[in-house]
Amino acid sequence: MQLPKKTVVILGGAGLLGSEFARACASEGAHVIIADVNYATGTALARKIGATFMHANIAEATSLKKLVSEIKKKYSTIDGLVHAAYPKTKKYGAPIETADADDLLKNLDLQLGGPLLSTRAFMPILNKKASVIFLSSIYGVAAPRLEIYKSTKMKGVPAEYSAIKGGTIALTRFFAALLGKRGIRVNVISPGGIFDNQPKSFVRAYSQKAFIPPGMLSPKDIAGAVVFLLSDVSQKMTGQNMIIDGGWTL
Repeated sequence: MQLPKKTVVILGGAGLLGSEFARACASEGAHVIIADVNYATGTALARKIGATFMHANIAEATSLKKLVSEIKKKYSTIDGLVHAAYPKTKKYGAPIETADADDLLKNLDLQLGGPLLSTRAFMPILNKKASVIFLSSIYGVAAPRLEIYKSTKMKGVPAEYSAIKGGTIALTRFFAALLGKRGIRVNVISPGGIFDNQPKSFVRAYSQKAFIPPGMLSPKDIAGAVVFLLSDVSQKMTGQNMIIDGGWTL
């Protein structure tokens, strides 16, 4: 086992990616704390894999403060923090030409401000040699290929998404520099497109840009990197961006 007796908090641990991260970490011996707004899904997953569920919303300061307080009281410190939550507004994804200005800024606040504030909140209970993992995207390092959306009814890549994911990589480097002297490592994973029942035409167009078939990724393709970055095997790795995309950005 790569994570024996490690206590790992997964923010958004009941989501598409977060749930797979939780399963992978638990299978490697970690005690996983699933922090999510989805009570039903989160508690069911926690029972299934022997984890702990805590209801939390990283977009709300009081909820975040309560979460950290409960974890500190029960565990004192933690060994790992994984950012897999993705809060967004109901109007998220509107074209840049028609998107409401307040809505654009609100999504920037939720999706970049949320990880920033939650990392700050957890800093006091990160122990020595702890590992923090952010999630970015290939669109944090490359321009979106808008042509792959043309044959679908999908809205394409929101402008704020590119800004958020690029900012997440910069945020990773900031916290890596800030926390390095304490022995805390901070890294980011930039996945390619995750298959989530997108239209066949989109999957086909997306996959043509990748080198390794079938092109689009599954959450399991990312989970191994999460385990690696949380483990002691990567103890000298910090401030780095791991791109996992089947060669899509080459």
